[in-house]
Amino acid sequence: MLRQIILDGQIYVYDLTRKRVRNINLRINPDGSIKVSCPSRTTIGEVENFLRSETAFIRRSLAKVNSRIDNAARPSTYENGEQVKVFGEVCTLHVNDGFPFRGVRYIYPDIYVKAATPEQAERAYQNWRKKKLSAKILEMIEYYYPMFEKKGVKPPTKITFRTMSSRWGVCTPSTGKLTFNYNLFEAPEELIAYVVVHELAHFLEANHSERFWAHVKDIMPDYKIRRKTLREY
Repeated sequence: MLRQIILDGQIYVYDLTRKRVRNINLRINPDGSIKVSCPSRTTIGEVENFLRSETAFIRRSLAKVNSRIDNAARPSTYENGEQVKVFGEVCTLHVNDGFPFRGVRYIYPDIYVKAATPEQAERAYQNWRKKKLSAKILEMIEYYYPMFEKKGVKPPTKITFRTMSSRWGVCTPSTGKLTFNYNLFEAPEELIAYVVVHELAHFLEANHSERFWAHVKDIMPDYKIRRKTLREY
């Protein structure tokens, strides 16, 4: 059930769910939506008093969400003039059905998309985006894999891509498969490189033990800085 509450003079919308829980629980989702769950007998007044007590947390969390959205700068309208990011660099979309080519042309800092509607622009842009990221990831694996080969790692058997909501990459050591998140496209190249090294290191250690991080550090000594920066995307 969607409800509204005013906190420090600002209106916030939250989704309230009654369920079998002992306490009132609050969660801020990656998209900025506010989720609240509470016991069935809890009154709205009690819920709102709880939210007022968590005002600082809510504002702080939403500020972080907005910062991540700004850093990601993924297209939303696919209209002429929209700003997006390509490997961390801010670029501008130019959408026009009159361009003398098909698909997308990229001349930094401009991206030219031949399309008559935002829907056509979205399809063309996303196809281009996926191909561009796939090529970049494969290029980085080709660079970093020999360093892991010296440690006894066999070549990945399969490399796939998909959009994921909570993980940048997935390594399945038992099958030799690597999967990368298409949303890495907006991140700077040095952060993408960190994800590649991170996932390749899982072929040596399937967990995040001290030995795992030692392997990552051996290949990428500044991995901690890169990992911290990646959290902003």
